[in-house]
Amino acid sequence: MTQTPSATPRDRRRAYIFDLDGTLIDSLEDISVALNAARSDLGLFPVDANQVRNWVGDGLSTLCRRSAPDVGDTVLSRLIERAAHHYAQRPVVHTGTYSNILQLLNLLQSRGAPLAVLSNKPHALAVEIVARLGLAPYFTAVRGSHHEKDRKPDPRAAIEIAALMHVAPEEVYMVGDSVVDIQTARHAGTKSVAVAWGFQNRDVLEAAQPDFFVSDPLEIANLP
Repeated sequence: MTQTPSATPRDRRRAYIFDLDGTLIDSLEDISVALNAARSDLGLFPVDANQVRNWVGDGLSTLCRRSAPDVGDTVLSRLIERAAHHYAQRPVVHTGTYSNILQLLNLLQSRGAPLAVLSNKPHALAVEIVARLGLAPYFTAVRGSHHEKDRKPDPRAAIEIAALMHVAPEEVYMVGDSVVDIQTARHAGTKSVAVAWGFQNRDVLEAAQPDFFVSDPLEIANLP
């Protein structure tokens, strides 16, 4: 059983920025269904969810590019459009939080720690999914991407969120399941926390040298 330490003044100075897909929520099946529906619209063969797992993390347009590297720009643009349409229609059919995520959020909130979400999903969709899963009350901010240039690993959104939470970047733990999240933390001056339960392989994450690596969400509450 994971031991839960008592709150201290230092705990209350800490803040946490979480990635969404593969960190707080398991959305792989809904993303895969939307991508395959879009591929079907264009006469492309379906892809396996395990393939999709290796393509996610950098936004929908990059996911579509990785799934169809040989198509022209016109087909790719249409694929992105159709995937966005299908996903927006059914974003939380199978999606839910990972085990112990709600317990972690309740614990950190009880300590007074500011919490936020930073995702490479389109902003409106990230906000909608967080709300539909009942997670919105936990977070000071939920931020998705508005343009490709503001997606992680660009650190500006993370720095802005830290300011919104009234903490310095070095007091923030950035939690995510991808190398992109580790890079974002490094660029923003926050601590990086890689998680083992998400979409990216453990050896890839360890090679990126995060500050911390956790195998269960409740371990985040015990980080030094």
